[in-house]
Amino acid sequence: MDRWVNKMENISDLQVGKAGEYLVCADLIIKGYIAFPSEQGLHFDVVMFDGDHLYKIQVKTTRKPMPVPQRVERTDKYMFQVRRCGKGGRHSYGESDVDIFALVALDTRSIGYLRASEAKQTMFFLPDNVIPMKDVSDKKNEIVSLRNEGKTYTEISNILGVDRAYSHRVVVGKENKSFSRSYLSDLRIESCLK
Repeated sequence: MDRWVNKMENISDLQVGKAGEYLVCADLIIKGYIAFPSEQGLHFDVVMFDGDHLYKIQVKTTRKPMPVPQRVERTDKYMFQVRRCGKGGRHSYGESDVDIFALVALDTRSIGYLRASEAKQTMFFLPDNVIPMKDVSDKKNEIVSLRNEGKTYTEISNILGVDRAYSHRVVVGKENKSFSRSYLSDLRIESCLK
């Protein structure tokens, strides 16, 4: 695997994008769908037919996980600039431009599928080999209590074994309830179909 990752460093961004598109086509075909690359210059990279509907799929590919910005501790995640398009990401996709985003982690050849309506500007996903964070839903009250006692978010993280950033989101009431999937493997094509 390391040899593959090292070779990947030497290929151009255009080749990385093309590799992602072909991986998505192969994945969809193996799953029983009709899929093929689109023409250049369109807002989508792959066309898929499920027997009833045609879907426009935009493929976003990343080489490998990278440190998440604005974190005290290093957390390597796959980062995707999902809603941006065009040279330098100066434009956004319109409502009718894309039906599904396919997010590809090239180093592990992992693919996640996401309805365009669920996509955010920038999205982060843990590599599948990372042990998931403990189930913290039952620890929300403890997080708030410890914060009220004057504990820092780092101290709360150490005491309860939860993610520091998650603790902060719980306390300020900005916990993301609508999108709790953390891994690309959680994003299945079947959940995107009408």
